[in-house]
Amino acid sequence: MNKQELIALAEELLKEENLDNREKDLQFLKREYKYLLGRDEDSFYDQQLTDKFVALFNELAKRDPKLLRSPVEEKKSILSEMKKLLDRSDILNASKELDRLSDDFKKAGRCSKEQDDEFWAEFKQIKDDFFAKKRAFFEERDKANAEKRSKKEDIIERAKKVLENDNIREATNQMNALMQEWKSVGYTGKDDDYLWREFSKVRDEFHEKKKEHHQEMLKVFEERAAKKEELIKNAKVILANSEFTDEEVAKIKNLRNEYKAIGFAGKEKDDDLYERFNAVIQKYFEEMKFYK
Repeated sequence: MNKQELIALAEELLKEENLDNREKDLQFLKREYKYLLGRDEDSFYDQQLTDKFVALFNELAKRDPKLLRSPVEEKKSILSEMKKLLDRSDILNASKELDRLSDDFKKAGRCSKEQDDEFWAEFKQIKDDFFAKKRAFFEERDKANAEKRSKKEDIIERAKKVLENDNIREATNQMNALMQEWKSVGYTGKDDDYLWREFSKVRDEFHEKKKEHHQEMLKVFEERAAKKEELIKNAKVILANSEFTDEEVAKIKNLRNEYKAIGFAGKEKDDDLYERFNAVIQKYFEEMKFYK
């Protein structure tokens, strides 16, 4: 690449908002910069081109200071950043950062053999220490995931037992409590999706049972409502006669006992049925007071 092309590349990089993806080009310009900086040019024109390139490169260095660092400074800086990773708790992100810094270290250039040997030993020790910490992290995570997996398996087994509970209201409360417990356990690792599918199967089965129970109760409510309608009719017949004999009073009282024995007829009809039935009964006894 000639000097005009180097200048064009430097100008192009200066227009970039983010230089993170242009690392190769930056390293290439860094090598050319070092080569040209100590070279005697053949002509005034060549010197002008060199000066222009150096000025552009220095502008780039303001955005990326490591461009002007020597290999010794660069490696010291990288090793310092790597050491900081040993104190990070977010191991997965720190691991990605370590990989990036390791690549930068290898591209930093050569120092003296003695310095490079020293830097390499420190580099290797940091990586060994980090990998030991990483292994401990995964071992601890695997242990925690195993415990959480065991908890979720226990929840699934308890959910299956809830299916045997015919008290739907009580069973619904139990299933909801198990759902909250499931959420509190948290992610269990690679088996989490499988465990969720197993738990969902039980919950789906429960919802089907609950739906069937609801349909059955609707039928029961309809039957009870029909019985209550019949008692209202009977009460109205007695009210229409209103002879207030002992036998008739006994009948009206018996109707009230029968009504109570029928049970709940559903929230949509039960209150209305009771108001209508009670109105007839109350009117009967009010008229009985008047006539007796």
